Amino acid sequence: MTQTSSALVVQGFVKVDKLLQNEYQALQRSNLTFGIETLDNALCLNFGQFIVFRGKTAHFLCTLLSVRATLPCPLGPDCNVLFVDGGNSFDPYAISDISVTQNLDGEYVLERFHVSRAFTHHQLACIITDKLSSAIRKFDAKLVVVSDITCLYCDPDVRDDDKEDAVRIFTKTVQALRALARQHHCLIITTSLKPRNSMMDSILERVAHVSINIEQRDGLAIASLKRQNFPPSTITFASHHQTLERFM
Repeated sequence: MTQTSSALVVQGFVKVDKLLQNEYQALQRSNLTFGIETLDNALCLNFGQFIVFRGKTAHFLCTLLSVRATLPCPLGPDCNVLFVDGGNSFDPYAISDISVTQNLDGEYVLERFHVSRAFTHHQLACIITDKLSSAIRKFDAKLVVVSDITCLYCDPDVRDDDKEDAVRIFTKTVQALRALARQHHCLIITTSLKPRNSMMDSILERVAHVSINIEQRDGLAIASLKRQNFPPSTITFASHHQTLERFM
């Protein structure tokens, strides 16, 4: 009986370091890239992940990724993009301009985008929890972007006695995004352009598979990465990369 139990343990369980090694190896196969080698090697974006981009450059980076999502294989996944606009930041002109840098036709790229705008935090929560799943299936989207997710939850119009409820709804919404990424095997990225609420920032960081903040200092872009199951890391790359230089 003891020998049988030991055999089951050997066959059914592996050491934690082996699991982490397998996870790390899987992360090396990126489904979507920036076209910036240093950043791509550090991030390794995969379908099934929920990612948070922080800081002033977050919107540009998501726009770049969104455009590159329409690239034909093997350069990109050649997919439709869902853009949930929580910060009134969807910019078709920027998409067209970035398309040119990627040798893509701007009109064709814009046709691959499907946009839903929210004007209150309740609307944003409703879009994500009630409508996003069916939209992913309908448009066969492999990339979902939720722009400036904390903006509407921290709007001055949210009354003091509603702020606790806003945090509760925010938590539910963020957890739903992670679950949807896994359920539909798609990449979901949200941006947070500036710190507004420390509790919400903490929730984002805790729920996301990867959290990244990029700042510019003395001609360099410095990216601080926090990935679940891995220690925090920092990478530095030249911010004069031709795409970055033009739009950042």
